[in-house]
Amino acid sequence: MATDKSLASLLRALQVTSGEQDIPRLLESAGNLLSLLSNPSNISLLTYQLLSAPAIWNQPSNVATVIQVINVFTSASVDFLQRQDRSRATANLNLQNHLGVSDWTVAVIEGVSAASPRSRHVLVFAGLLRGFASRRPHEISTNLRTTLEYALVKATNLSLRDGLQGTVSLDICLILAVSLVFESLDQRHKASIEHDLLLPALIFALFFSDDGLRHGYFLSTIDSDVVEGSGQKFHWSTKSPSYQQLRSMASKPLITVSGRLSRLAAFSIGQIQNLPVLTRLVQDMFEYSRSLSIQWRQNKLSEVDPSEEMLFLSDETLRSSAPLLWRILQTSMFAIITILSSYTEHLLCDDFQRNFHAPSSAVQMLKILHHLCFISSRLGTDKLSQYSFVYLASIDALSQDSTRIEEFLRDIQPAEIGKISKHPLDRSMDQYFLNAAEHFALVLHTAAAKELLTPAASPYLSIDANPKLFQIFEAAHSVVLAVLAAPHNIKYAASQIESYASLLFQAFPQLLSPRQFRFAMKQLVRIASPHSPVSEQRPLLSATLLEALHTRLISADSRPIYRLPKADADSSNAERTSEMSALVYTLIDALPFLSMDELEYWLPAAVKSIQLIQDPVLRSDAKNWFWEVLSNGDMDFNRAAAELKQGHGENIWFMLTTASNSAATFVYPFPGRGIQIQGLGAALRKLSVMVSQGRESAKPRVWCLLTPGTFDSFFRQQALETQGQVEPDTLKQHRDLSIGSPIF
Repeated sequence: MATDKSLASLLRALQVTSGEQDIPRLLESAGNLLSLLSNPSNISLLTYQLLSAPAIWNQPSNVATVIQVINVFTSASVDFLQRQDRSRATANLNLQNHLGVSDWTVAVIEGVSAASPRSRHVLVFAGLLRGFASRRPHEISTNLRTTLEYALVKATNLSLRDGLQGTVSLDICLILAVSLVFESLDQRHKASIEHDLLLPALIFALFFSDDGLRHGYFLSTIDSDVVEGSGQKFHWSTKSPSYQQLRSMASKPLITVSGRLSRLAAFSIGQIQNLPVLTRLVQDMFEYSRSLSIQWRQNKLSEVDPSEEMLFLSDETLRSSAPLLWRILQTSMFAIITILSSYTEHLLCDDFQRNFHAPSSAVQMLKILHHLCFISSRLGTDKLSQYSFVYLASIDALSQDSTRIEEFLRDIQPAEIGKISKHPLDRSMDQYFLNAAEHFALVLHTAAAKELLTPAASPYLSIDANPKLFQIFEAAHSVVLAVLAAPHNIKYAASQIESYASLLFQAFPQLLSPRQFRFAMKQLVRIASPHSPVSEQRPLLSATLLEALHTRLISADSRPIYRLPKADADSSNAERTSEMSALVYTLIDALPFLSMDELEYWLPAAVKSIQLIQDPVLRSDAKNWFWEVLSNGDMDFNRAAAELKQGHGENIWFMLTTASNSAATFVYPFPGRGIQIQGLGAALRKLSVMVSQGRESAKPRVWCLLTPGTFDSFFRQQALETQGQVEPDTLKQHRDLSIGSPIF
């Protein structure tokens, strides 16, 4: 028969060592024959020869060859199922291939023998499982599928126990084969793999082998091909050897399935109880990330700030070569983050590790993220949920040990304290340091904060700082605020607040956005507010800050300015504001922190400041914000109610009503309480007069947060006090005005 002749010819070819270029042709022929053979013995024989043939395995083995072997059994199983479909469709019972799916599969399995390494056995089982899963999983019986999965797990474990005795490529093949079918395995079989042996082999294959990321050394080969071209621009040609090598590396199986491998590693971590294996895992991640950071610093491309790449990189580099490099770097970072995320979860769920090893592990993970910051800073870590989980969980774990915190911060502190780093990589690391330091400011003692945090942040606070350093600039301000807000830094804060506030005024609005300025000033006023520890030393400090703010406000520019939110290029989302309105908002933000005596002065002053805003839209927004602060709970009940009781509510209402042609607004913040009614009476009486006189042009908008029962009782009481009669229609009209939808 034709198939028998083809089989004999193929078997002879497999016994002869030929060129590596002949392997794809031989494997393609083997795949076709496997699906055509009808004799189970021949199927087993061909399988046996494929796993031991000199023509395939005496060559310098590579991962591509192993993937082709897996594909032989995948394509053979798919072709076999397709032929069975055609057989059923034509009702042809005399077709050459009359084996059932189970018989054919068993024949293939019987070709697996001890004559070949066990790691090659995994290729057969993985190929069959992939093929059946890609077609119709129900085509094979549950028992047969269970048998295949059990055989794969057993072969994997035996290979792992043997210490993966074979070439490095074969070790990698085992990892690849398992990763390709792992997600389709039954949960019981997933857990049956000896993960404490699998994980180290997987980490080595992906991060350190020549078929993987190669310790990050691929970065060092690029530097010699990056040359300075025309216009003082760096040029990295796509025809250079390093680019071609990187392109070949990006297409290797381990890189293309790095997502699968990292998920497999993450699952393995969750199954491991052997602490030394997990400790070694974190150490490996640290070594790789450190190597990557060192190799990047030695690359000319690292000298170009991301914001200046258009100026200093050639078009070809920007368009082709650099994107490929960053894609590989991001792939490696995502793999590390996925693995660390699983390790962090395991760490938090294990009481012993959480209590005794969490701080040291947290330091290691934070240092890994520090090494990777030149990659993560380009992506924006706020969009990476796994990154945020690892980062914040590590910070939380490390916060338990103040000694380790100080040691960690000293290890990653800027190389030159008090200076803006010149190298882009150093600036990325400075930003990482500042972001981390902000979280530790509350637990660091004052001496350490003065020695480590403030000097590192100070150069980025300067008004001479480059506006392109926006993110570091913001991080530096956050660190200073965190240090000043720490309860144990009272004396230090008292001596630094005024000088820091001066820096804020100098930086706004050129360097500081309105949002940043408002937040910073609000925190300073809160820190210096009455009854705070700082105010006990400097009782007039909050008044001094507000006076400086008000002085700046009076002479501020009232013309609208537009700022796009960070990382948002959509002009429809632009923040419309002005320097004056931002300062007014800042003054309003400070009101909840003031004492009663200070409110006596600054509450009316805030209202008068609102009237200085010339733009009607901005002025209206400021009014709304004023009422929002007064009513949303920011100001405690006793002070706000006392202000209304003393008549400030009425006075402010009339100030806002008479000083502008826009609609008046009265927001009453305390429903259902008796004390506030006295502050509301005059406003409602004036409203009654306006309504009775038919002053439609005034278009009052009154929004009183009172329940219907409270309003009825109050309005009847007012009528009795004035010896007037309360008509039902009048009562209903006023209740609707105050409780229903606002009238415009």
